[in-house]
Amino acid sequence: MAVSRSCPMRIVVRDLDAPFDDSPVEYIEWVCESLGIVSGRDVNRTAITIFRVIVEKSDYGNGISSTDIAEELSMSRGAVINQLNKLIEFGLIRKKGRNYTLRGGNLTRTMMEIRGDFDRLFERLEKAANYMDTYFGFPRDNIIYKKL
Repeated sequence: MAVSRSCPMRIVVRDLDAPFDDSPVEYIEWVCESLGIVSGRDVNRTAITIFRVIVEKSDYGNGISSTDIAEELSMSRGAVINQLNKLIEFGLIRKKGRNYTLRGGNLTRTMMEIRGDFDRLFERLEKAANYMDTYFGFPRDNIIYKKL
């Protein structure tokens, strides 16, 4: 069983408490943090800021250019593109022509698409686990789960 499939998307899920305040900005930060977008190297939380700008400034379906984002945030275009690539890798945005937009057109659809990615990945992982259980002779039914 030789299956080779590359997935350009990184899937990270962190179980964090939702914000207490009913603030769109805090929810955007929470979504990004829950998906592991904030890393130790991004001390200024640049990716979150850029994602917030995309959510706030892009017209539905049209998106916003990296140049416009750079001007909005007074950053170099190169630094912005670096973070945009990170947001693409995490599945939150996509490039459409020279503009960047939410992957699903809106936040709800974007989360649904990421959930679908997650489900498809785990289906493949479960198939691989099933194959390995058979190969190594592990029992087909799991006694631990029957007790629950």
